Amino acid sequence: MNSWFLRGALGLIVVLGAVLVLVIMLAPGGEREVQIGDRTITSQRATVVDRAEENTGNVVVQPSPEFLIEYAFGDGLDGFNILIIQADGSGEYTYWDKASDSTRQKKLTFEVSPEQLEAICSQLNQSGFMALANEYRGNDANGTQIAITVVSGHVEKEVYCDNHFPMAVVTLADYLEKEVIQPQRKSS
Repeated sequence: MNSWFLRGALGLIVVLGAVLVLVIMLAPGGEREVQIGDRTITSQRATVVDRAEENTGNVVVQPSPEFLIEYAFGDGLDGFNILIIQADGSGEYTYWDKASDSTRQKKLTFEVSPEQLEAICSQLNQSGFMALANEYRGNDANGTQIAITVVSGHVEKEVYCDNHFPMAVVTLADYLEKEVIQPQRKSS
């Protein structure tokens, strides 16, 4: 009985050791690169996560009369590009044009179709955006920030990311860049 116990204990120690090694090997590093539109940015491990006081995780985003999405992407040095889409489908994209010798701000106005508005709401719901914390901060004073505000019905959800970007934010930002902003910039 003693040898059976020792073999079992040794087996348990080996298994636990293997699990520990696997967890250490698969643990996410401090940084990872993520693709948003045509840009690659660095997402660091979050050092601050500010949980929301209100529970918006069960909210289903719909193109209601109060619907609004505001998406800001940039940094303190180069400025922010800002996309705003209203419930009626009116859109506005203000961005810094760096293609010319003098950097200047430009504004596009456009309309999104009811189908595009539905697709944006679907993307918000699929990504789990409404269940996110309100704020994520990495450990760097420089870098990239993303702020997204969504109003659906009488619920408002704001998420601010400073050098740490949860997958839901990356997915949503990439969608907005590729499906809304890039087509509007090409057609202007």
